[in-house]
Amino acid sequence: MDDYLTCRGVCKTYDGRIRALQDVELTVGRGRVHAIIGENGAGKSTLAKILGGLIRADSEKILFQGRDYAPNSPREADALGIGMVHQHFMLFPSLTVAENVMLGHEPVARGQVDLARAAAEIEKLARRFGLEIDPKERVRNLSVGQRQRVEILKALYRKVELLILDEPTAVLTPQEVDKLFAGINKLIAEGYTVIIIAHKLEEVLAIADDITVLRRGRKIGTRRRNGTSKEELIRMMIGGSDHLAKMRKHGTPGDEILVITDLSVMGPRGRALLSSVSLTARAGEIVGIAGIEGNGQDALEKVLAGLVPATSGSIFLAGEEVSRRSPRERRRLGLSLVPSDRLAWGCAARASVFENAIVHHYRTEQRRGLLKRRSLHERVTRLLKRFDVRVPGTEVPMSSLSGGNIQKLILGRELSCEHDLDAGRETAGAGGAPDIPRALVAAKPTRGLDVGGVAFIHDLLRSYRDAGCAILLISTDLDEILALSDRIGVLYQGSLVALLSGRSQTGKEELGRYMLGGRHGHERLPLGKGRRR
Repeated sequence: MDDYLTCRGVCKTYDGRIRALQDVELTVGRGRVHAIIGENGAGKSTLAKILGGLIRADSEKILFQGRDYAPNSPREADALGIGMVHQHFMLFPSLTVAENVMLGHEPVARGQVDLARAAAEIEKLARRFGLEIDPKERVRNLSVGQRQRVEILKALYRKVELLILDEPTAVLTPQEVDKLFAGINKLIAEGYTVIIIAHKLEEVLAIADDITVLRRGRKIGTRRRNGTSKEELIRMMIGGSDHLAKMRKHGTPGDEILVITDLSVMGPRGRALLSSVSLTARAGEIVGIAGIEGNGQDALEKVLAGLVPATSGSIFLAGEEVSRRSPRERRRLGLSLVPSDRLAWGCAARASVFENAIVHHYRTEQRRGLLKRRSLHERVTRLLKRFDVRVPGTEVPMSSLSGGNIQKLILGRELSCEHDLDAGRETAGAGGAPDIPRALVAAKPTRGLDVGGVAFIHDLLRSYRDAGCAILLISTDLDEILALSDRIGVLYQGSLVALLSGRSQTGKEELGRYMLGGRHGHERLPLGKGRRR
């Protein structure tokens, strides 16, 4: 293996005290897939940002193709042959796919931008690497998985030789992961080199030639794929075991808490995003919703949160209809939401950690119009400690945190939000304590998290289920769905085509059939005692 990219003594410190990287060494061979893994905060993204030209290291010696490499910007990194696809996409929603991809590298004919030529080149590039997408479609109309394809095409359009993918499969379905890996294999076959920042060890072992483990900013070691195992990699990362291998422990369902009846949502072009969906989540139960991305999950998440209106049907929360209630009123009545797109819907990226953490409390924690900052700071400190959110300080912008820490803060904020449960104290599962929500809609709650972070949040969801919370888990990660769910529903083209018991031997293959349109005589849902007509 030639030393195509070599890093020696890479160090990076934030705020003079937070060591993100310390004397990290890395050797990447030409024409290989090299995975970098580790817990959140291990330094993976920091190393990737240094290589991608977003930040400069405090000290380093990096050689790329035998020459010194120290880019001052992503544009300079692109010009030198290294491109990066970020975990949080950097696209303009109002522009088309072609306009986003060619931005800054526009082909010109007779003094005008040749958009047709760019679109043709992009379409050809997309077919070549299995990333098919309509160059004329506006990005705002694309699913999360499709937007990732646009980011990859942006890098390839700039003719980079080494491509860095930061959590490339975090938002993809199993079918999309297969297509992505097929595209990566095509890249490797044509002489490209790929670095993957990853968390999912099964996928790492399926695609990577070499695997480097970081822990708390230090390199622990590098292994060849055929010379290691999942268990060894986990020990190197966290010293623990695979939490998904644990025996499933199911909850004890109580009364119906979240009930939806014949729920339909129409899209802006008159297309049905949800079609007559009926579903119940009971106290002490996790109901998983599986499906290929783009089959109604986003619509279900947003209509339950009150972000989009239902075209028809009803939503009940502990017997009270909330179909026309505002998001704030639904939250007050005990419904919490962990959104799938944490930056767009879950937080204010430019605001501080402190401001994001107190968003549900600033109205009540006031005296004479002024915030009770001491009380709020104590609350935030408890939240960060309880949910293991690692931050350099509470005044840093939310966008400066790793994806995993952003997710844990959002989850902690939603699970510790005090709801007005006075009207439902006698209802089973209404919450034995004021900071237990009646119902939680958790959409892709572990997206982009490492093994340790996933285990932490899975244990957290189980503990809230056992405390009486009704949880609706919307996820494209079938391992997660199978590990957590007491019952499993499958969405296909906006319809619920299956509702299965999580206690059975339901597996990925069976779920995959329903996700591709197979139907199942799913169980009839009872109307429920508290439902109003």
